[in-house]
Amino acid sequence: MTPLPHSRWRVAATLGCTLLVFSSTIFAAKPSRKGRPAEGDSAPVLMSRTGGGDMWADVPELTAAAENGNPKAQAQLGEMLLRGDTQYDVPQDRERALKLLESAARQGEPSAAFRMGMILDEGVALGRDRSRAHAYFRAAAAGGVAEAYHNLGAAYSSARGVKRDYAEGLAWLILAGKHGAESSAESALRQHIGKLKRPDLIARAEKRAVEIERELSQKEVVSLLPPPVGALTTNTPAKSRG
Repeated sequence: MTPLPHSRWRVAATLGCTLLVFSSTIFAAKPSRKGRPAEGDSAPVLMSRTGGGDMWADVPELTAAAENGNPKAQAQLGEMLLRGDTQYDVPQDRERALKLLESAARQGEPSAAFRMGMILDEGVALGRDRSRAHAYFRAAAAGGVAEAYHNLGAAYSSARGVKRDYAEGLAWLILAGKHGAESSAESALRQHIGKLKRPDLIARAEKRAVEIERELSQKEVVSLLPPPVGALTTNTPAKSRG
């Protein structure tokens, strides 16, 4: 059987020419990893059992690993259940998916923390809560997820759930590029700040990027997670809190 694919769950954010005013569509595009094509949200990257070369052979094997508490297996199965996967005959089960993703995140799996952030930002499987989404993104960034840096930079730049802060936004975008997220967001924001004739913001951003990286290097994924999402109701209408 073909080994199961592992989604990268790439983010959503570019500052293109239409976004120099930082419109609400800032999260519409998906940056790619350096050296990889910009495929869709479910690129066929194989899931490893151990961090080595072994792959999950089939859904029963993946499910068994998830039930035994393997966080990578929980993240993988949670993603499949969240969407429903016709290729592997996995029906959509959002409630179970959220429990698996949350469990994986609580064990320090950064991809699961990132996915929970996307779920809360989009407000599809759970009520929208961008404040909590940002906390999950920050935790994922501490785990090295480049797209989490990118989403936070986009959020601060476009006032998406937080007060607009160009310097803070640029700092996160600088780190996103450093960690491998490829997009035009950083350069577009630099150009926008240049038009504002605020070179001090760029200086602050570059200093802040160093501070953020130092701060996150001293943190574990779990330590930055918000309280569990158990209090939220699945399949509720999206309701913005930011």
